[in-house]
Amino acid sequence: MLLAVLLAVIAAGLVFWLLRPAGTSTDIRGRVAASLSEWTGGSVTLVEPLRVRYFPPSLEGGLTVSDAAKLPTLQSVSAPKFRLTLSLPDLLLGNITFSALRLDKPTLRLKAQDDARTTEAVLGRLTAFLASAPLETVRVHRGVVEPADGTPLLRELDVRLNTRGQLGALEAVGSFNFNGEPVTFSLGRGKTVEADQGQRAPLSLKVTSKPLTARFSGMMQLGEGLGGEGDLEAKLPDIRHFLAWVGVVLPEGHSLKDASATGRVHWAGPTLTFDDGTFEFDGNAAVGLLALTAGERPRIDGTLAFETLVLDPYLSNASVAPEGNPLFDWVLLKHLDADLRISAAKLSAGGLDLGGGGFTVNAKNGAISSEVGALEICGGEVEGRFDLDLSAPRAEAALTGSLANVALDKCRQALGVSMPVTGAGTLKVNISTGGTSKDELVRGLAGTIAATAKDGTLPVDLVALITQPDAEARSWSQDADTDFSELEADCNLSAGHLWCQSFRMTTGERTLTGAGGLDIAQRTLDWDFRMADPVEPLDAAEPVPESGSDITMSGSLAAPQIVRARPSAPQAGISEKDTEKP
Repeated sequence: MLLAVLLAVIAAGLVFWLLRPAGTSTDIRGRVAASLSEWTGGSVTLVEPLRVRYFPPSLEGGLTVSDAAKLPTLQSVSAPKFRLTLSLPDLLLGNITFSALRLDKPTLRLKAQDDARTTEAVLGRLTAFLASAPLETVRVHRGVVEPADGTPLLRELDVRLNTRGQLGALEAVGSFNFNGEPVTFSLGRGKTVEADQGQRAPLSLKVTSKPLTARFSGMMQLGEGLGGEGDLEAKLPDIRHFLAWVGVVLPEGHSLKDASATGRVHWAGPTLTFDDGTFEFDGNAAVGLLALTAGERPRIDGTLAFETLVLDPYLSNASVAPEGNPLFDWVLLKHLDADLRISAAKLSAGGLDLGGGGFTVNAKNGAISSEVGALEICGGEVEGRFDLDLSAPRAEAALTGSLANVALDKCRQALGVSMPVTGAGTLKVNISTGGTSKDELVRGLAGTIAATAKDGTLPVDLVALITQPDAEARSWSQDADTDFSELEADCNLSAGHLWCQSFRMTTGERTLTGAGGLDIAQRTLDWDFRMADPVEPLDAAEPVPESGSDITMSGSLAAPQIVRARPSAPQAGISEKDTEKP
């Protein structure tokens, strides 16, 4: 026993003798502070109480670093407790070198000029700096990352970084809390090599959270701007939730769910570009080019091709939507800018199956425009332009376009219109409206509509009603109809009412003329029809009525009242005053 005690005393004396070149504990504190100051380029203060250990060699206490010129993006670091492990072989030789650094509950404050580049701060220049650190391991436990002003950016930061002996490589694994959501990550960066445009290094990154799961593998470009290229796979269960998480708050909606993106990407500063990616969202799948630019107002640019594109999630049904819901699910583009070119082999909207076609979507500062080119619909084609301005509380919309050779029966069944009409129709529209609610938008409708149709039927025998005294009709009929070879109508929209001053329909050798209106909000109509004299030329400006009764239609569009009535005046229908535009 005495021998063991003696050997211990001799060993301790030998160690203290060997450590004499390192100096006293006060010397070690001063030399550590000087080394840290040289590394960071800032003012380093070791906060008492400090404790120097020799087995293993380490220094413990509090630490503050301020005005660190060499620390990228960081203005200061303050830790109430730190432990710096020193290299024992170097210490025996009188040198101070670090082996590992642990910071407990530190506060890392970002520089003001880097507030808009916080992602770069955390993943880019900071990792490059740590990779060149004069130590091998850095451990941060329950840290906080704060901008120069405002609430903390990251909380509960727990990360372990291994610099692999200053070879320029870096491994990092950890977790943090960002805007109330826990995030775990792992990062591996290979040895840095010099390239024409600066330093490059292999990079692998995995991020896991409820709003976003992503994997990246490729090359990282270091320097003043963060960049790189590689393969990326990302999944976002709810894009609205993700955007709200990163600071872009959108109204609730049923669209932009179950999104994913996979492909080769180029990454330069705030812009991430898929050259030839595969994308899925809302059950739709597309391939093409897509560029996403982060910022105060995010931007989307791309050219996407769909096999099948279902538009229903983006068409808000204002008639059944709860009070306060957006009029247009396009309200997403009120908060984003976009330049998109979209094509699809097949489209579907509101139960209406469309053929192939393409359209563009452009949005800037809440002003949205979309152009449709040669889109197949109900056996025909639609072309036109739709403009929507959501930059102010009052939405403004305008539509100009045409539908050509559309199968009326096929379209009306798909749209749920109960009036059984057939034929091939063409429609030209130039209308606009504005308002803050669905009712205001309907009441604000104004413009012109010209309609023609060929080789069809109307679900009522108008000829019999006019020419046969005993003929009767109460509403639309599945058993009686009027065949027509041509139908033409010129109409105006005003204050939510459709006024058709000129209506002409050729049935056999006879011509029916009429005039009337439709209340769009109430879905009610009020029309008068008469039969032109068969000996009068069909292109006569004012057809002469035959002897017989006029026909009036009034009431619900789905089931109007159709009655026979002798005209009280030569001109039936609405007055000239009523047909004028407002």
